[in-house]
Amino acid sequence: MAETGIVLVGHGSLRPETKRAYEELAEKVAAGSGRAVRVGYLQGQEPNLKAAVEGMVREGFSRIAVIPLFVMPGAHVNEDIPVLLGLEEGEVPDYGYGKVEVPEGVEVLYGRHLGADDRLVDIVLDRIREVLEHC
Repeated sequence: MAETGIVLVGHGSLRPETKRAYEELAEKVAAGSGRAVRVGYLQGQEPNLKAAVEGMVREGFSRIAVIPLFVMPGAHVNEDIPVLLGLEEGEVPDYGYGKVEVPEGVEVLYGRHLGADDRLVDIVLDRIREVLEHC
C-alpha cells in the first residue's frame, strides 16, 4: 500500500494566531491518524497549497489526501482547490502560485469539506452556552 500523507487546506490569514490554530489542529490530526500531516494555505500564509503538496512529494509520499478545512462548499472548495490540484480544468486562481506539480506515480486525493456534520453542531452548541453564560 502507498505511503499516504495528509494536507489540510486552510484559507490563510495575515493574523499569526490563525496559523498557530491550523498548526495545532494539524498536530492533533497527525496524532489521531498516525500519519504525517501538513497545512497548506490558499493565501496569506506559507506554506501555500502548492508548496505543502509538493513538499510531501519530496518527502517521499506517493499518495496525498488533501482535506479542505472549510465548513461549507463554495468557490474555494468546489473550484479553486480542485483546479490548483490539477483535478479539474478551469482558470487558476491568482494567489501568487500556480498549479501543484504532481509527478507520475503520485496520487492526489481530494476530500470533502467539513459540512453540517453533527459533530460541528456540538461545538456550536458549546459556543452558544459559553456566550450565554457570560451575558
